[in-house]
Amino acid sequence: MGLSPDLRRFVVAKIPSVSHLEALLLLRSTSAAWPIDQLGARLYVSLPQAEQLVDDLQARGLAVHLGTNAQYLPKSERLARAVDELATVYGRRLVEITQLIHSVNEKKARRFADAFLLRSTDKES
Repeated sequence: MGLSPDLRRFVVAKIPSVSHLEALLLLRSTSAAWPIDQLGARLYVSLPQAEQLVDDLQARGLAVHLGTNAQYLPKSERLARAVDELATVYGRRLVEITQLIHSVNEKKARRFADAFLLRSTDKES
């Protein structure tokens, strides 16, 4: 059995990278705020990258950036349920979830590259 359609939609809409997923799950793992520098160290990313991850999660309604800290704080019960399901399923479906995230990113990159191909073809005509 694969991922539920609702969980697939959630991942596609709210989780732009595996780093975002890992940051979200780390933040969710405790009710306390995380120092962003420690979050970055756990994820093996720089402080600016960790801050960007938190800002991205905040923009998606999943966390809040509190000065030098971050905290898991979904904006709705629906989002909280989706993250709970994701956390439960992630251990059993790690490959499937990461492949879904990567496939979405590959499609976006392909569309971006195709836009340049179309423009250069138009200019040559």
